[in-house]
Amino acid sequence: MRAANQRPTLALGPAILLVGLAGCTAAGRHTVVNQPRPTDQASAGYTTPGEREFPVDRGPAVLLPGTPTTTAPESEFSSSHPRVQDFVDRYQTSLRAYMQRALERGSKYLPRIARILVEEGVPAQLAYLPIVESGFSVDAVSHAGAVGPWQFVRGTGERYGLRIDGYVDERRDPEKATRAAARYLRDLYERFGNWHLALAGYNRGEANIERIQEWKGCENFWEMSDRGYLPNETSEFVPRFLAAVEVASAAKFYGFDIPSSAPTRFDTIEVMRPISLKAVARLSGSDEDTIRELNPALNRGVVPPHGYAVRLPKGTREQFELALASYREPESTGLRAARVHKVRRGETVGSIADRYGVSVKALLQANRMRSGRALKAGQTLRVPAKAGRDRVVAALSNDNSYN
Repeated sequence: MRAANQRPTLALGPAILLVGLAGCTAAGRHTVVNQPRPTDQASAGYTTPGEREFPVDRGPAVLLPGTPTTTAPESEFSSSHPRVQDFVDRYQTSLRAYMQRALERGSKYLPRIARILVEEGVPAQLAYLPIVESGFSVDAVSHAGAVGPWQFVRGTGERYGLRIDGYVDERRDPEKATRAAARYLRDLYERFGNWHLALAGYNRGEANIERIQEWKGCENFWEMSDRGYLPNETSEFVPRFLAAVEVASAAKFYGFDIPSSAPTRFDTIEVMRPISLKAVARLSGSDEDTIRELNPALNRGVVPPHGYAVRLPKGTREQFELALASYREPESTGLRAARVHKVRRGETVGSIADRYGVSVKALLQANRMRSGRALKAGQTLRVPAKAGRDRVVAALSNDNSYN
């Protein structure tokens, strides 16, 4: 990450999304005819935030009946600060296309994300944080190496239970990454006692925020920001998020209107041997794009040798089990020749490539790396087979495009 008053009522229910999600093509700020702006709604007869308990009519809660809710001080998610209102304006103008794309992508994930956050004891408004982090892109990679919709760096992801290795990167899995993010955010809140500082810690790192508290005696995010104690990215991070909550949770009011996406339903099965996702698709009667979308953590296009819980389209598990029992992966795929290497201190991409007799280019492609500058001791690399022996690179890294 790198490390208002009430809006129009949002319906709640098992199949309802958190937002009336986005989609107006107007270039400028959207004008709502004969409808009061959120800042005018109290005088127009709408109830105010203080008159109700979160999440009813307030935020991104899509809860099944009986699901416990999580309350949070209304002031901590208020959009009244001038800097938040500046981003509310920008989400309707210069950042409108970005917001629309983010809400379009997020429509399929938001209901489940909200449920997970509430299950983990944090406010469901935080379901909108990936708007700021990644635009809800599972393929997002930052300049600092943060990955996925919640933008976890490797160390923090692993600390919160995400598997990250040569075959799997669970930072790309919206469900698993949300569970980890919820626990991290909960820890940050327990550490700082308010959501503004917790969010600043999520972006900047908790140790950096604690250092400002200790050295500067500053306990308020806005004061930290106004006094220049925070880098510009972190200073903007909190108001951008609060503005995203304001706009996304009243999306229809702000002119965004995207058709609801049906929730993704799937079966899960433990597959205990390597098999390409192309074969998984064929055996389940599906297509490869669908299988990849259901399993974004399998970023090599293959089930790892020691097994993984694979998601299949709902209702296809029995068909897949029967077909898998008699299936043998073709030798030409080279899956049995798969090798991995754990990076030692002082090693470079060049030295590792020389050791295994492969080219630097092939090693970088097999690990979806642009260069070897980010190589770290303890990192696990996927080693392609030597040219002419088999097609491990092609089989295990079918998609070498960079996102």
